[in-house]
Amino acid sequence: MKPITLGIRREIAKNRPNDRPRNFYEYGSFQSREVTLSIWGSNSNHVDRKFTLKVSAYDIATNWRVDLPEQQITLGENRSTELWSGKCPEPPLDQAYDKVAPSGTVVVHAKLLGENGEVVARFSDWPQPYKLLDLPNPNLKLDIGEGEIRVNVERPAKGVSLSVEGSDEGVEFGDNSLDLFPGDTQVIEVKGVAGRVVTAAWLGQERAGQV
Repeated sequence: MKPITLGIRREIAKNRPNDRPRNFYEYGSFQSREVTLSIWGSNSNHVDRKFTLKVSAYDIATNWRVDLPEQQITLGENRSTELWSGKCPEPPLDQAYDKVAPSGTVVVHAKLLGENGEVVARFSDWPQPYKLLDLPNPNLKLDIGEGEIRVNVERPAKGVSLSVEGSDEGVEFGDNSLDLFPGDTQVIEVKGVAGRVVTAAWLGQERAGQV
């Protein structure tokens, strides 16, 4: 586990005793209303650390997006700290895909930035169950360089997994199964991909293919 991490919990109001668990979404039902989020960070170092918290919300059913105001936060040493809690961002009803549960297709992405603007930790929260999500084409792009691959998207993508065509002997990816968001390019260290065709798959596009 990394020394600095982020987490997000999404909860719905339980309107009846036999409702499903608070983090389970049943689309088309009133259970998707009154959605709240809690964001926290953990610091396993033995010194306090200061960061900038950036939170963005994306409606995967439309082009709606909102960025919450940035916050300057401190993670106390060797502890978890609640950083933000409140109503889940959602599009106005006139822009919402689902007028009954406008936050039911909203993905929330949080980042902690260091003093030089580098991303120290990321976390994203997606509506569930995943099998009911109609995910858009993320327009994934790979920039393959010497010993690294830069990955970016135009729309949110979940579980992006990189591989190569044919045998993967000698191929190593420094990270994989990524959640990707617009404007947040991730750089993956790689070995053994020179001259190989790199492929990608993600939730909604499970068959790996060349990008």
